[in-house]
Amino acid sequence: MKISWGIKIAASYILFIAGVLIMVFVFMNQDVPLVTDNYYAEGLEYQNKIDKINRANQLEEQLQIINQQDEIKFIFPKQFDYKSLGGKIQFYRPSDPSKDFVVDINTDSSHTQFVARQKFIKGIWKVKVDWESNSNYYYNEKILMLN
Repeated sequence: MKISWGIKIAASYILFIAGVLIMVFVFMNQDVPLVTDNYYAEGLEYQNKIDKINRANQLEEQLQIINQQDEIKFIFPKQFDYKSLGGKIQFYRPSDPSKDFVVDINTDSSHTQFVARQKFIKGIWKVKVDWESNSNYYYNEKILMLN
């Protein structure tokens, strides 16, 4: 039995529309987590973040973030008094925001802070260090691959 070209065109249109509707249904039911829930407020504060990054880049000695076997080591610049260092270290997991957590900066006399790696699952983490010393604010970011 031979199918006419009119039926073939109609079947092609119907299959195309069905495919598009299936894709729309699947994509509309996907959970798309935002990088942050309050993106508008952070967008307004973005110039402050740029200023902190520029201030951090102008330091003689840079913040070092070292991925070690059992821990992540943060070495802050020695030009600051370790007692005056404060702020937060945010560990951001792009693939699963429920795994994000924040650690307060609390350095020892060698300007070093350690974070144990037991808290982390394998994969990519973005480390955001928002710190201050003597009323000057600084910001650093680094991407870590933990395995």
